[in-house]
Amino acid sequence: MQVLNAITANEYTQSVCPACLQTIDAKIVIKDNLVYLQKECPEHGPFSVCIWPDAKHYHWMKSFRFPFNPLKSQQPSKKGCPHDCGLCSSHLRHSTLVEIEVTDSCNMKCPVCFMSADTTVRQAINPNLEDLEKQYTKIMEKTSPLTSIQLTGGEPSTRKDLAEIVRLGRKVGFQAIEINSNGIVIANDLEYLIELADAGASGIYLQFDGLEDSIYEKTRGKDLLKTKLKALDNCRKAGIQVVLAMTVIYGINHHRLGDVLEFALENNDVVAGIALQPAFVSGRFEVTAGRRLSMGDVIFMLAEQSKGLIQPYDLWPLGCAHPLCDSGTYLLEKEGIYEPITRRITPQDFSSHFDPDSPQGSVFTDIADKMFPESQRGLSIIIMNFMDAMTMDLKRLKECSMVVSKPDGSFVPFCSYQLNPLDCKE
Repeated sequence: MQVLNAITANEYTQSVCPACLQTIDAKIVIKDNLVYLQKECPEHGPFSVCIWPDAKHYHWMKSFRFPFNPLKSQQPSKKGCPHDCGLCSSHLRHSTLVEIEVTDSCNMKCPVCFMSADTTVRQAINPNLEDLEKQYTKIMEKTSPLTSIQLTGGEPSTRKDLAEIVRLGRKVGFQAIEINSNGIVIANDLEYLIELADAGASGIYLQFDGLEDSIYEKTRGKDLLKTKLKALDNCRKAGIQVVLAMTVIYGINHHRLGDVLEFALENNDVVAGIALQPAFVSGRFEVTAGRRLSMGDVIFMLAEQSKGLIQPYDLWPLGCAHPLCDSGTYLLEKEGIYEPITRRITPQDFSSHFDPDSPQGSVFTDIADKMFPESQRGLSIIIMNFMDAMTMDLKRLKECSMVVSKPDGSFVPFCSYQLNPLDCKE
């Protein structure tokens, strides 16, 4: 695979106005080695936002391109991206991870939550089991048993019948059903968690913003560290793996990435991976960040804080979406020593072993299973680069493989779903 060495001229794309959400032209420019998205709305004026901290690294990331599977079904584009949802005929990639909102009820009201609990915007979410089975079936018609399902909300564990929802998904044929959770219920009810594991839940995607009480007071509105640790211990007892999902906010926990990485390695018997999510503006995001963070920012910060374990160029695009949408690596373990898989393979190895059906969290895990079966265990690291109205790049959106399933079984790209509460959620 050829890596770009030169900094290219301006790139052109489309975006949306952060004020009115109308589709507008945009360009990507380089200034002082920083990468900016610039656009201008006829009504609301110009906007500029830094989207990458290093131009050479930005172009290197973009150089990773792999073949992908087309969509099985599409609906015609009428209003234009991002206002057509379904997926529309403008969309390029098939879906590898599908979110199902099983409730909008929650036992928290986190300041950083990208979901809005305002039911005046859309009808309250509380599908019954019959409707969920139909939704699963419609998802299967458009995807495959290898597609990863993530049950989300709201807080899924506020539903007492969550185990039955998992069983329905397994009955339809999905092999991986993950639960997105704040951990409160599973920390306080081991039997509930065991029932989820017995029903076939493949893992818990646990909100985990750091290892200090003060961090949770700012990101979640209360001290939750003991709850998180108890939830993790219960997952260990129940025999269900965990991914630590860290919302990264400058000035609050951006300097604690290394702590979470070290903690994950120390608990690698139950922690299968970490997912780093730079905060984006959506829902009821109330935390004032010192500055916006991109995936590129987090890549360099993680490398700096990893004590030499990871370098910026160890984190590669995952291949299941646009190369600027997600990145990661897999830490191979042998006799207590960890090494990024990306130091032991070439881009050509990656391409030849890449499975286009692998969802974000398992791309490198699947490759490791094929190429390094002798590795005793490992740790997956992924970094997501979610877009909001300021950073929206419609070229990237059209290659999204992480979607939200609406009740009728149609799909909406995750970033578009958070962008257009009325167009996409009703």
